[in-house]
Amino acid sequence: MGKAFKNPMFLVGIPLVICGFSFGLTGLLTERTFAYMAPGLLIPGLVFMLTGWLQRNKS
Repeated sequence: MGKAFKNPMFLVGIPLVICGFSFGLTGLLTERTFAYMAPGLLIPGLVFMLTGWLQRNKS
């Protein structure tokens, strides 16, 4: 896990996933406007994190 946190791809994905999750949760609880923005942040964030996780053994 330590190698994954040194990978920039993994580090870029963390804030995207956090923001996407918070926009999705806010959108579900209050206005629907933020719920439409959540996939646009969650999906790329998860892709970045997955790519960084898979590249941890290559470095």
